[in-house]
Amino acid sequence: MSGEVQIELEIWDGPLSRHERISETTPRALREALLRLDGRHTDSLWIEIEHVGSLCIGGGPSAFVVVAFPSDGSSSHVVTGDEDGTTVELQVGGQTGNYSRVMVLPSSSAFEIAERFLQTSAFDTSLRWVEDCPAD
Repeated sequence: MSGEVQIELEIWDGPLSRHERISETTPRALREALLRLDGRHTDSLWIEIEHVGSLCIGGGPSAFVVVAFPSDGSSSHVVTGDEDGTTVELQVGGQTGNYSRVMVLPSSSAFEIAERFLQTSAFDTSLRWVEDCPAD
């Protein structure tokens, strides 16, 4: 059972952030919001589905990380291969960090994952998720 859907952008002004709620929760509105991710001032988008959890797409404008926060309190991120030690510098959540190259997705993949989550109200089990934090 899924519930209410919210989409929000996280926007940074120096050390302060604000959240901008997207009024529509359609695939088109989601894609337009994702296109605003610039990896500097607007560096993360959150899709929250009541009783399911949240999906965060961070980074931009052409490199993204995707993290799931299911309602059970766990968290996981998507990877595209095996760890090889290389990293990519990205700003996500107002902080710049070095992310493993296997975590960094092109915009087409990140947008597809976000749209699928919005449309199905479920985390895509065909993706390779690596657990960051176990369930409560």
